Amino acid sequence: MSLIKKYPFAPGILFFLISLFLLTLPGDSMPSVGWFNFPQRDKVIHYFLFFLLCSLFAIPIKYKTYTKQSGIIWLCIVCLIGIGYGISIEFVQKWWIPNRSFEALDIVADATGVAGAFGYSYMRFIRNR
Repeated sequence: MSLIKKYPFAPGILFFLISLFLLTLPGDSMPSVGWFNFPQRDKVIHYFLFFLLCSLFAIPIKYKTYTKQSGIIWLCIVCLIGIGYGISIEFVQKWWIPNRSFEALDIVADATGVAGAFGYSYMRFIRNR
């Protein structure tokens, strides 16, 4: 039995911890030179973090759900929690992380990443059930 089949939540949990670390870094710890310095990089990073996070938490659909309907319900729950996490992390950045601020466009980027993950995960794990 493969590890991913035995522990389908492990990739999502591991990436959640990585994203939590990255999203709570103080603002002065962020690199600002070289190839990493491009306009709206923060929004691109938020999009991909949330896309990957929700996609990884959709993996259990393949191994733990038995019907198309239960897979859709699980995916909706994952996406709603992902959006809630994106909103809450912005408030954490505003109030508790030095040199970070609340940006509504980050929430939009997070929600767009979640929506992209919904579409990808639906096509990958649910569509052909």
